[in-house]
Amino acid sequence: MLETLEEFSERHLPPEIVRRLQVEELWARRLVLAELMNADRLKIYKQRRAEMWPATFPAVDVVWKEKQAKPVASIVPIKQSLMPTG
Repeated sequence: MLETLEEFSERHLPPEIVRRLQVEELWARRLVLAELMNADRLKIYKQRRAEMWPATFPAVDVVWKEKQAKPVASIVPIKQSLMPTG
């Protein structure tokens, strides 16, 4: 039923609007396909990295030997204007 509605609606639209709809649909499909491909690539990358890292670098516990420095920034009050108002 949807196909007949789409065909009916596209027959009554100007060709430039039909073309724009087709371009939008193709662009949306491209984005979905790109997301799927990137997700698959990321999955493969994570698998390879998980296999490679333990053999390449031994596990090391990192402990800070010196204290972290205190933040330098502080709040400075805004001076009141010396210019007379009024």
